[in-house]
Amino acid sequence: MSLCFIALFLILFNFVDLLIGLIYIFVIFAFAYYLYTYPMRLKKIFELRAGSEIVMLILHIVIYMRNFPNLEGAVKFASSKLTGPLGLDMKKLIWDLYIGKYNSMEQALLAYSQKWKKTFRAFADSINSIIYSLYTSGNRRLELLDESVEIILTSLNEKSNSYVTKLKTPVTMINALGILLPTLVLTMLPILTIFLGEEIPPILIFAFYDLILPITLVFLIKNILDQRVITLPEPDISLHPDLPPENTFKFGKYYISSFLPSIFIIIPFLYFWYINFSDLTIYESFVITVGIFITISVYLFLDSFQKIGLRKEIIQMEDEFRQVLFGLGQELDRGIPIEVGLEKIKPTLKGHYALGLIQTILANIKYKSMALERAIFDKKEGAILRYPSGLIYSIMKTIVEAGRKGTKIISEIMLSVSKYLTDLHRTQEAIQEKFSEIVGSMQMQAKILLPLITGVMNTLTYVIVEMLKFMEKTLGSLNVEGTSAAQYMFLLKGWQEVNISPAMFQIAIGLYTVEVILIISWFISGISVGVDKISMYDLAYKNLIIGCILYLAVSLVSLIIFAPFIGVITSGTQQPRFI
Repeated sequence: MSLCFIALFLILFNFVDLLIGLIYIFVIFAFAYYLYTYPMRLKKIFELRAGSEIVMLILHIVIYMRNFPNLEGAVKFASSKLTGPLGLDMKKLIWDLYIGKYNSMEQALLAYSQKWKKTFRAFADSINSIIYSLYTSGNRRLELLDESVEIILTSLNEKSNSYVTKLKTPVTMINALGILLPTLVLTMLPILTIFLGEEIPPILIFAFYDLILPITLVFLIKNILDQRVITLPEPDISLHPDLPPENTFKFGKYYISSFLPSIFIIIPFLYFWYINFSDLTIYESFVITVGIFITISVYLFLDSFQKIGLRKEIIQMEDEFRQVLFGLGQELDRGIPIEVGLEKIKPTLKGHYALGLIQTILANIKYKSMALERAIFDKKEGAILRYPSGLIYSIMKTIVEAGRKGTKIISEIMLSVSKYLTDLHRTQEAIQEKFSEIVGSMQMQAKILLPLITGVMNTLTYVIVEMLKFMEKTLGSLNVEGTSAAQYMFLLKGWQEVNISPAMFQIAIGLYTVEVILIISWFISGISVGVDKISMYDLAYKNLIIGCILYLAVSLVSLIIFAPFIGVITSGTQQPRFI
């Protein structure tokens, strides 16, 4: 608050301009609100990250308990496979059990599930179903385990329906704030600049478009994303040996900072701006805008392209693995050995990863005389080393351990897990389909509508400013006499010198276009996959590239079309005569 009082003091005693002071106060309040709500946002982010792992937690527990009806062992198994906040919570539960805070894992899980009753009741219901399975046997036990997975997936589907319905009004507000309002202001701003003169300095244009509007959009979108429902997580790529560290990319054998190429790219553009700052034309200003687009796009691309490639690879692996489980489960149900079953399903497999997994396992068994467990999990030559998916590793581990109980048990586990993964895939597809309309609408705004409008308004602003300058010059040279003199003197006082050049205005609008494309990309990624930096960066650089091309094309083409008309009017029109 003390900063606000300082700003008010500076405004009252004319140390700063009124508009600059108000912007200063707005930024202070925005920053204060951000700090005030930060703990609540952090809690919400934690809940979303933990919630996205709930499905995988239930899946791992159920997979384990189909083979071994031991809840404590199932939680240990699941906690070792989860890498996010929920995995840490499960490890904490195990520790609390060891130090005597809880008498049993059943009590610990029930206490933990109560924390989720308000935000995700299905989790508590699913845990109850798993616990009930401990007190039954035979088919009923397996039915309860299956039901626990079904409860979670059904709840995700229902919650996503509700969330999509609630999104329609906020999306309209984002469209109004991000596109319609700036367009209206953009139309009025040149005229206001002419009439108000020094009351609208260039810094105010930058502050409004590149600070106030983006901050307002960020707060609005953040409020929408905080209400996001729990969905399925993105595949974990932390086990992949080729994963680059944070903010780096792999080049040959070396890891290079993603910032480094961007810094080298932006330096020539900044130097060009520096040497041409005082007499920058509107065409030269597009060089600066292109530099901003390219610099940000290159950083986002370098920091995400390898990681998103690894993620797609793991998604494909897990998708093909479902086919392996189903086919092998069907073969083992006939009572044949697992090695024979692997040979039988090999010709039926079409996927590259699935076929490679089976071939590697068989090669290790046949030519290296390895047992099944070693053929899969050997630290140097195991087949699993080429398939760094935590989910595949967990399922294969369970299958190998169940192998001691006979092929019939393995077959049941494989067919059940295949069904779980299929249901999981269908739920993910259904959720994405529900979000597709909103995501498509926002993609259209980011890639086409926003660059198109800002490009057209750039030219419109240029035309208006040049025409008003010409009218100012023309009216200033008039010799007025008689009773109409007062009327023309009124106009002469109105047409003041324009304080911002079309070039600077174009840079301000170009920067605004970049910011809003990034913000909308963040929003699309947030509603689609939640808090996920890799997906957001991948989407943002693609939108920036398309948006940049369209923005430049529309701006330059419209300028080329209208600039000759401005030249004809300002140079070829005779001075009007007033009587």
